[in-house]
Amino acid sequence: MQGGQVMRRAAFILALAVQAIAVAVLPAYSDPRPAAPARPEPSGPLKAYKGPEGETIVMVEADEGKQMFVHFKNINKDLDGKTVLYLLEDLGRGNKNVYVNKKRGSKTYRSVMLTCRDGDWEFYPPGKANSELAIYYSEKASKEFKVEDVLNAYKP
Repeated sequence: MQGGQVMRRAAFILALAVQAIAVAVLPAYSDPRPAAPARPEPSGPLKAYKGPEGETIVMVEADEGKQMFVHFKNINKDLDGKTVLYLLEDLGRGNKNVYVNKKRGSKTYRSVMLTCRDGDWEFYPPGKANSELAIYYSEKASKEFKVEDVLNAYKP
């Protein structure tokens, strides 16, 4: 064998060895699927609110007041029985916004779902422009729901 052939064979064997090590080691360190984000923990009491026609909206603050689990009952067919996790903005003096950030093209905009002003809550049904539903705290409805039920209805 000539010197050039020996070098080529050695380089080929070295390349095979490196590839074998990479194939054996890398799967242990890489996961092709990103981990699902952990469900935030509730950080506030469950409060249920009623609308004028039997609508029920149950709210549980989560993530130290940064997010809100919202469970819907008798609202509309798309939301009925579902729990959705929204962002929560505390505006001070008891005023709050419950919203979701949406993307349209390259722009992001805020879609407010619920607002609390001076202790009064209003719900803005998705897909119904300029429509709002006044809801009022119900101690009876609050006792009917459990935090676990609200969290179990949440599907990320």
